[in-house]
Amino acid sequence: MPSSKTIGQRLFDLFKIVLCSFGVVTTFYMVIELTYFLSVPDYEKLERKSRDRWLKTSWALLTNTALVSLFILQHSLLASLKIKDAFEVYGMKMIYRSLYVITTAGILLFLMRHWQTTPDTILWQLNLHYKPLWWVYAGIHFLSWVIIYIGNICTDVTELLGIKQRYISVFNLPDPNLRKSAQLKRLTSHMRHPSFLAFLLIFWLYPVMSLDRLLLANILTMYMYIAWNTDERDYNYHKYQYERKHFELESLHGY
Repeated sequence: MPSSKTIGQRLFDLFKIVLCSFGVVTTFYMVIELTYFLSVPDYEKLERKSRDRWLKTSWALLTNTALVSLFILQHSLLASLKIKDAFEVYGMKMIYRSLYVITTAGILLFLMRHWQTTPDTILWQLNLHYKPLWWVYAGIHFLSWVIIYIGNICTDVTELLGIKQRYISVFNLPDPNLRKSAQLKRLTSHMRHPSFLAFLLIFWLYPVMSLDRLLLANILTMYMYIAWNTDERDYNYHKYQYERKHFELESLHGY
């Protein structure tokens, strides 16, 4: 049976597939860079001392504050209901998520490329050459990243990356969000990316706490605290789902 789509519609479908693929590749590359940026100290930069320490430190903190503010602005603006509604009104809902992940990845990569260290002011420095301490540090960061990655996969990583939206748009399938409960939608709107504790450990458990790292940890911690506003209803729903799935698994094991 021949397809009823016009050439323009087919080209638009191709554009959506290319945009989605670019978003997925960019996001995976950004995640690798972000993991390295947040967990591996750049000792070479930290050893570069300067003569005008106060001037250089002040300029670095100002630049870094602007970079983090740019990320927060983009992340919050595109996540707002007004922007989402605007995409839906103009019939661009199917590419919203891809544009979201592409711009997020782009700004984070820009932030990491232009981040300025402050080697002249160090609050604390741990000696990771001491093997037991290195294993503790590496183990905590590794476990934290595993929790974050698995949490995002369980949250429906295909939807987060815009892959599911692209699939249902190209093949004209019904929106799977219509089958999601109101409680699940409420929970994901309050906490889109797990896990809060894992991010805190990554931000604050760092061997070299320079002023720029302190600034990054403070701003992102406050941002997460404000943006992730889960409440008792979300907790009760999550607990209920956990207990229900646990009971179902036990029942299957009994067979």
